[in-house]
Amino acid sequence: MLYFFLSYASDEDDIFIHRLFEDLSAEIARRIGAEPQQVVGYLDDSKGGNWPADARAALSTSQTFVALCSSRYLASDRCGRRWGIFVDRIHKDDAGAAGAAGALIPVLWAADGVTESDFHEPDLGVRPHRTPHGDDLRVMMRLRSHRAAYAAFVASLAHRVVETAHAHRLPPAPPGIDLDTAVNPFEQRRRRGEDEQSKVYVVVAAGTREQMGAIRNDLRFYGRRREDWAPYQPVAAQSLAARACGVVSGRRLRSEVVPIESVPERLRQGLRRDILVLLVDAWATRVGDLERALREIGMRDDETVAVLMPASPDDGETSARQGELRGEVLKSFPGRSSWHDALFRIGVDSPDDFDTDLSVAIAAAQRRASRRTWPPPRPGAARPGARRPVLEGP
Repeated sequence: MLYFFLSYASDEDDIFIHRLFEDLSAEIARRIGAEPQQVVGYLDDSKGGNWPADARAALSTSQTFVALCSSRYLASDRCGRRWGIFVDRIHKDDAGAAGAAGALIPVLWAADGVTESDFHEPDLGVRPHRTPHGDDLRVMMRLRSHRAAYAAFVASLAHRVVETAHAHRLPPAPPGIDLDTAVNPFEQRRRRGEDEQSKVYVVVAAGTREQMGAIRNDLRFYGRRREDWAPYQPVAAQSLAARACGVVSGRRLRSEVVPIESVPERLRQGLRRDILVLLVDAWATRVGDLERALREIGMRDDETVAVLMPASPDDGETSARQGELRGEVLKSFPGRSSWHDALFRIGVDSPDDFDTDLSVAIAAAQRRASRRTWPPPRPGAARPGARRPVLEGP
């Protein structure tokens, strides 16, 4: 009997994963009194599209499937298809999901934005196998102070694998399983969830190089379009809009750069789950169309609108007039009087601070959006009126 199939994403701390496989195999062999040459598990270390015969055979016959879960695992088509093949084996078992309960064993390898709900199988009652203190397994294996906890985890996992395998024998998969045609349930869920996800609209309140030429002397931060604004040059040459979209993507959300003229209408219609990120140049209030747009946005302020105003120390001209420029921007947002609001950040003076502040603002906006969309409105209920600005932190 093959007791377990260990699945993990490529290039995911291979040394530690091989160590886990060896330790788990040894503990299972000890528990069942196996001969030294007996193979009790299979480590799925194939790469890319390679689908070796022994991996196919192991996935077809193993009694449990141990998945080392991380964001990389979730994004791996190879891992998703193998997961899908094993889940299909459980569904096709005549005894049903109840008979094979516990055979699918997710283990949190790296908590890099991943939660247990990402690996939930609603029809199977999947039970993740947790470490003693809830730590990432990867972190626990690296720390000498956690050696006892790691040993306890391996022992408990081995116990679960053996107990599950002996309690119910999962039939083998039908002959000829094919990784190329297998379904990746992670991808299916991602597509289904896109309409339910928050979408982050990124708006740039900065002039073009041509517009700014009439207002200030240093034009190196501006381009042909508003979206070309790159206030952290020369440290970071990337436009701020592109950098913001990268931060959004890192939080596994969708983003779209939209013109500032579209914002008032979006606020009138209501953002619901969506979030709006307004990137404001300190000089924006001195550009006529931008000044009018900022004032209108400020009048329709929404609790999920994040406002960030970079202030690079390399921009001497802006630093010299910092006080008056900030004051003009603040006048456009009379409701944002709290400097402790995570969604209103003035004077973000480095690219790293921008990434951090934007990430914190998005998280706070998601929490606020969830409060106003849950519970869902009753059918026929009137749409709530304008909300007072929220001034507390996240």
